[in-house]
Amino acid sequence: MSLINSSKGSDQLLLDGFRYRRDKAVWRCVKDKCKGRARSDGNSFKMHQDHICQAPDPDEIEKALYNYEIRKKAAECHDTPRLIIYEARLKLSSDAAITSPQYNASQRVIQRIRRDDNIPSEPKTFADIVIPLNFQNTYTNQKFLLYDNNDVNRRLLIFASKEQLDFLNQCESWHCDGTFALSN
Repeated sequence: MSLINSSKGSDQLLLDGFRYRRDKAVWRCVKDKCKGRARSDGNSFKMHQDHICQAPDPDEIEKALYNYEIRKKAAECHDTPRLIIYEARLKLSSDAAITSPQYNASQRVIQRIRRDDNIPSEPKTFADIVIPLNFQNTYTNQKFLLYDNNDVNRRLLIFASKEQLDFLNQCESWHCDGTFALSN
């Protein structure tokens, strides 16, 4: 069972080899004219009404997860499209990989998401560095960007979580390395 977003951003439920879309209080099969329904009791989802469409297709579920992961990674990180697609394809079975979208189609999806969501491209100068709010906190919503002086010529950014600072505080010695050619 998984909850994902479709390519249009609506919620989808993946359950027992079928895909469902939200329809008020129930989840309906995504296939047209299928009577398949699922309901939630608060803790879990259960099939409520039998499907009249074809048997469950695990490859279709894998492809839906593949597409969801590509869209999610495209919006969250600056990894190259090739790396995002490669990592997502590693999780596919050989049967699902055969029918999954070609590389060029997946690459266009990534480019479109990054263009539409105004995800900044790779910066060329210090002034170009824009750190979106979702990258300024950890997954547990703790502050991660501790300091930003916003100086165009000598930008200084400090990233660390509270746990990382506590760990450094407990260490007897620190060993550092840096790019001295850039520190004028």
